[in-house]
Amino acid sequence: MNEATAKTIASERSAAGLTIKRLAERSGVPERTLIRILKNERDIKVTQLAQLAEVFGVYPHELIQSAEAFIERDQRGPVTLGESQPSELSEADKTAYVLNKIASHDVRLAASHDPNKWVEAAGGDGR
Repeated sequence: MNEATAKTIASERSAAGLTIKRLAERSGVPERTLIRILKNERDIKVTQLAQLAEVFGVYPHELIQSAEAFIERDQRGPVTLGESQPSELSEADKTAYVLNKIASHDVRLAASHDPNKWVEAAGGDGR
């Protein structure tokens, strides 16, 4: 759970466009502590999670939910786009295929820890 929480914090930090130093200043979590948390070398305290969540403009439980989503994606098996293998499609065809699937609410797409993987969960409702 600590590793997934670290990934969530790193993701939120990146999305907010904050350096580690600036995040430390704004949250009150010491920079060295924050670095150790992000490297998964230290457990995060609930109070620190709350301080970071406030900077990101989210509730602390939302950070935990995001961490749980990282764990869930990590534990599920490989999934493919279906009929064609991603390597057989051009980038434009991959994009068109995915957008069509989303528009038809035929699948749920999820981010992957490997940005080179195409992830699809068949039979979803588009959420």
